[in-house]
Amino acid sequence: MNTLKTTLITLAFAVSSVFAQNIHGEYSTDVTLGDTISFGSPYTGISLSGEGWTLTSNLSDGDVNVEEAFYAIDAKVTFVILGRQQVPFGLSTKWHRPSANSFASEPSSQTYSDGVGASTEFVGVGVTGFYGSDQFYSVRASYGVMDHEVGFSINSDEARLLDCSGAYSNESLGSIASYFEYDLSEETSGDFWYRAVVSPSFTKGISALAGYSSVDEETNILYGVGYHYGNSYVRTELSADGDVLVRVSYTF
Repeated sequence: MNTLKTTLITLAFAVSSVFAQNIHGEYSTDVTLGDTISFGSPYTGISLSGEGWTLTSNLSDGDVNVEEAFYAIDAKVTFVILGRQQVPFGLSTKWHRPSANSFASEPSSQTYSDGVGASTEFVGVGVTGFYGSDQFYSVRASYGVMDHEVGFSINSDEARLLDCSGAYSNESLGSIASYFEYDLSEETSGDFWYRAVVSPSFTKGISALAGYSSVDEETNILYGVGYHYGNSYVRTELSADGDVLVRVSYTF
């Protein structure tokens, strides 16, 4: 059954690639350096897109997993998305994709589901909503403040989340990007995490990574170094138990 599913999905990608206007791929592998050296499962992702449609997937354990497969309709003030898509809840950063994550670890995960999504903006306030199977829904409202976007999300599981992200850049000094999420749900209220990427202009692609989190009353401090040259990326982090996590990735 898995072989048939993989074959059908591969065929769908082959057909879609003929009509795609944009094709992107990325590959990454993780290495943990401690008492022993261990390798994580590599990530291989392909993204195809055309006029109004997007199809993305990743390869895991020999199977092709579809992340997104949707068609978008631009209805002037409202953007409607039909099909499998990312559920709007918290930051929209796709942390599992090497091209979107400046760190070696993933501070939060995203959910993909089949349904109907819509987004609009009015007087500077952006609203994104999703409705899927089993009457599940999720809504996120956002507003821009001083080069940062502040968002508030709720869903049908009674989860609530506050988020903030943005970047400051200066041609002479470099840039600082920050990401923050704070859980306001009843059972996990007070959980939060923060990440920052400091990229001085004089370091020529080398950036400092820092983070702090408090989840289930357990705190964790993160720091590391990242390097970016062309389409190649190397990120390193020192874990709480003293191991060094290295992620090497390439996009094309």
